[in-house]
Amino acid sequence: MKRLLFIILLIGNTVFAQQPTLRPGDLLFFRDTTGMGNAVRESTGEYTHVALVASVDDTVWIIDATQRYGVSRRLLTIKYGSSDFPDVYRFKSGCFSIDSVLARARSFIGQPYDNAFLPGNGALYCSELVYECYLDSNGNHLFEAKPMNWRDRNGNMPQYWQEHFKKLGMPVPEGVPGTNPTDMSRSPLLRKVQ
Repeated sequence: MKRLLFIILLIGNTVFAQQPTLRPGDLLFFRDTTGMGNAVRESTGEYTHVALVASVDDTVWIIDATQRYGVSRRLLTIKYGSSDFPDVYRFKSGCFSIDSVLARARSFIGQPYDNAFLPGNGALYCSELVYECYLDSNGNHLFEAKPMNWRDRNGNMPQYWQEHFKKLGMPVPEGVPGTNPTDMSRSPLLRKVQ
C-alpha cells in the first residue's frame, strides 16, 4: 500500500509535457548539429533550419527548403518529445492572411535550394522561403532582411563556408541582404508556443 501511495504521489507531482497544438502557418525552428547545420550555428546562432506548417490533420505537413529536396511539401516525421523535435513559434496577431501565405508557399514548391544564399536568383534557402511567404496585406515582408554574417563568434570565416563557396566559384556573400532562422525566431511578431 505504501508503495502504491508513493507511485501515485510521484505521478501527481510530475509535469507531463503536452504536444503543442500545431496550426497552419506556425513556424518550426530546428537545431542541426551536422555539416551545414554546424556551420550555420557557428555563424548565426541557435537555430539552423526553419519550416512552415502547411496543414494539420492526423499528420503534420510542412513546406520548407532543403538541400536534399529543394522547396517541397513533406510529412513531419519527427515525433513530439524526441530530442530533435523543433521549437514551435506562432505569430502574435493576424497581420497576414494564412491562406495567402500557404498559397505563396505552394507556388514555390519545386524550386531548387539556394546554395549561393543570394536574393532573387530563382532558388530559395529555408529562411528565404519563409521571408518570401509572409507578407502583410500591402505586400510588405513581415521579416527583415539584414546583411548576412558568415563569420564565427571570433570573427573568423569557418572552413566549411570557405570550401562551400569555393566549390560554387564565388566569394562568400558576406554582407549581402538575407535572413537566417535564429534572427527570424527573435522577431517581435512571434511568440514561442513550445
